[in-house]
Amino acid sequence: MPDWLSPTVRARFVRRYVPSRKVVLDQTERYRAWWDAQNERALTADGPLWIAFGDSIAQGIGASAPDRGYVGQLLARLCAADGRPWRVLNVSYSGARLGDVRRKQLQAARARLPAAEVVTCGVGVNDLIHSGFRHAPGRIRAITRELPSHAVISTVPHGFSLWRTVTYNAIVRREAHRSGLRVADVWAHTRRPYTGKLCADHFHPSDDGHADWCAAFADALGLPPT
Repeated sequence: MPDWLSPTVRARFVRRYVPSRKVVLDQTERYRAWWDAQNERALTADGPLWIAFGDSIAQGIGASAPDRGYVGQLLARLCAADGRPWRVLNVSYSGARLGDVRRKQLQAARARLPAAEVVTCGVGVNDLIHSGFRHAPGRIRAITRELPSHAVISTVPHGFSLWRTVTYNAIVRREAHRSGLRVADVWAHTRRPYTGKLCADHFHPSDDGHADWCAAFADALGLPPT
């Protein structure tokens, strides 16, 4: 499949004709179960806490293992940066949209937010590719106002509807600035070529694609380069 095709076009083709999509569907349940177990351990362990909000990309879908997604890669970088035993509460789930983060994920983690040294939110791709995009500005504004002031929220990557992506990212930057949040510029880290950066469904990031997401959040958090 030509490298210049966007992830959205590739994914439409794969959903119809390529059986490898079943691999990613299988990952959804397995990775969710893995993170559920990790979250239980994180809540009883000691060490600085990071709370991650998001969708299937925060779950690590597309990566070769759950901890090879950007959340797992960033956790390793946090531990390496200061030697502390960081733990992550990953309340993301596949298919999540902006409204889900506010209504469900933030509500589920609200009591633990004051104890979290790091809070990240990477969501929006599903809002780009489904109906209801007109609601995105208000939903982004609501999320940025409810996140703690030290939180990091991400832009969305290249490869999707250009107008919607540019519009969405402009709103994220504006609302993050108004709320004093930091921005992980995933957009700046995911330019073409996409070769090697997408998994079998030609939509979700591969290990290398997740590394780009990790780099965006690491930059926003001021972590040293690897």
